[in-house]
Amino acid sequence: MTVEQHLWQALRQIRSADLSPVDRELLRPAFAALDGGQVIAIPDRVVARIRDIAARTPKQ
Repeated sequence: MTVEQHLWQALRQIRSADLSPVDRELLRPAFAALDGGQVIAIPDRVVARIRDIAARTPKQ
């Protein structure tokens, strides 16, 4: 997965967040890539959703 560093960090941040089933399914391939799964291209709409969820999630 080729992503900007801040996007990678945002993905890690929201991984354990309380997500809706729809968001969890949408982000499933990206979460799998965090664990060394198949490398994928992330569509712009998914990138936008990652940024939106990360912005709404309290910082730990």
